Amino acid sequence: MCLFLYSFEHASHVALSASKLLKRIVMPEGVDYRRNSTEKVIEKVLAVAKDLHEHTLGISSDPVAQFAVVFSALIHDVDHPGVPNDILAKEEPETAKKYRNKSIAEQRSIDIAWDILLEDNFKNLRSCMFPSASELKHFRELIVNCVMATDIFDKELGALRKARWQKCFHPEESPFLEEDKTDAFNRKATIVLEHIIQASDVAHTMQHWHVYQKWNERLFREMYMAYKEGRSDKDPTEGWYKGELWFFDNYVIPLAHKLKECGVFGVSSDEYLVRNYPH
Repeated sequence: MCLFLYSFEHASHVALSASKLLKRIVMPEGVDYRRNSTEKVIEKVLAVAKDLHEHTLGISSDPVAQFAVVFSALIHDVDHPGVPNDILAKEEPETAKKYRNKSIAEQRSIDIAWDILLEDNFKNLRSCMFPSASELKHFRELIVNCVMATDIFDKELGALRKARWQKCFHPEESPFLEEDKTDAFNRKATIVLEHIIQASDVAHTMQHWHVYQKWNERLFREMYMAYKEGRSDKDPTEGWYKGELWFFDNYVIPLAHKLKECGVFGVSSDEYLVRNYPH
């Protein structure tokens, strides 16, 4: 099958977009890298490292997490069938049953990519990436969380993510009880990683008009091909323009606002918002 959107080119575009956001986090503008001139060199280094760790929610101190985000960007659509999960469930009922009808394409992508990574050919690579079993487990947990976050149409998962966001950034409105500071810190980091991968997956909507046109046309052709082949009942030629406006109003722009609100992306969040609110 010829897939117009879900291709290695798309994976590369998402990975580059994720890398850009990561760089904004790892080298944030809000940290004083020079510190007090009276401090000793070692004291300066430790103080800056502490500031970076706290400002970036521990992400700057966690190279495994940074790599997991880029890796997730590369694999998040492995073997994508070119149709959404509800259609995939009808076409492949056994696969749907295996994954309990939850994020079918996303879970399958994780499994395929993970099996490849565990092949003997990559034994030396794994030994460099994960010196310990705990780091391997940490990496696995991160990529599962990141790739699952790209399923933006699962209402249950969306509600859980929204609840976590409210608990972290609007605790006064959250029904949750107070918790350990470490748990709250880690939850914020998890949310940031989720938003990196989500924003990167739709980065074309926040970039140059020609970039948006390129990927939007590919999405249209993919959906139209599924319709013509009888795999989908929805004709994308009907209401495409209104559908795009709805997607911007209900997902893209709120996502761009959250990139700014969480406070760790620096000017990147402003750049994404400007793309949606051009002067």
